Amino acid sequence: YRSFRPQGKVRRRVQDLRISSASRADFPAGGHRLDLSHNESARMAVDSLLSRGLKEYHQVLRAEGEVDFLSQPEKMYIMENGRAGSAGSSRTGSSTSGDQVESSLPDSQGDTLCPAPSTDSDPPASEDQSCQRDVSSCVPVKPSLEVFFQSHGGAASMKDLIREFMRKATETLAIVMDSFSDVELLCDLLEASRKRNVSVYLLLDHLNLSLFLHMWQELQLNSKNFPKLCVRSVQGQTYCARTGRKLTGQIRESFIITDWTEVLTGSFSFSWLSWQVHRSLAVLLKGSAVPPFNTEFLRLNSSSQTVPG
Repeated sequence: YRSFRPQGKVRRRVQDLRISSASRADFPAGGHRLDLSHNESARMAVDSLLSRGLKEYHQVLRAEGEVDFLSQPEKMYIMENGRAGSAGSSRTGSSTSGDQVESSLPDSQGDTLCPAPSTDSDPPASEDQSCQRDVSSCVPVKPSLEVFFQSHGGAASMKDLIREFMRKATETLAIVMDSFSDVELLCDLLEASRKRNVSVYLLLDHLNLSLFLHMWQELQLNSKNFPKLCVRSVQGQTYCARTGRKLTGQIRESFIITDWTEVLTGSFSFSWLSWQVHRSLAVLLKGSAVPPFNTEFLRLNSSSQTVPG
């Protein structure tokens, strides 16, 4: 008798697609039902890669009869960023309590890029009144959407669009960014906080944070000179293996909120490459499309960490 060879969920689909004789007549009317079930073989393989390395990963794939479903960059990320379960705690819980941005500010005047609220003119609780109110109360009901592509006006058009958008802020700028290394945009934000008294809240991806810190240090800036600026780091989701190992992802979101009433989101980053080489798009949202971004920012902020200054 032939020995039984298991065939993984994805491999079965690939095998079906390899059959050249298959035609539309072979499939039921309306097509196959979409299979959204859990792939246990894939989970076992990832757990093995995270806990025991590449060799064990391939052994599980062979034993389960599953295809190699991870790219080389994904494998490298998993092996380089995995950690023991006891090393730190997961900060990726689904907290959507709508806490005010104010509540996550540090209580002490330490050397961070998020100094405590100034008490020179106002009590701490009123340092940013825009964060005290319901952020959805100032948003009109009717949604509005406008799309911009990099090809519309050359390399500088996307950056100019973002700079002009941030310039409109009169009270608050709330920004989530995967990568920030553009000096000119940093100057725009610092001038907004100092000269226009705009509260600037900046959430940066934890792995790319070093780019921002290097820029900050090279410019010899002092966070104490910018009390209206708050910079914090934020992580992606955390995958937990049954062995206890953990893997935390990155922030792949990019959006800017002005005064909690308008949002500019898209595939751009705050970097020279993003403006001059890469193709990206931006979407301007107003009205009822804005509150979900306000909620997402407050949720990310509640799980963020302070940045050493």
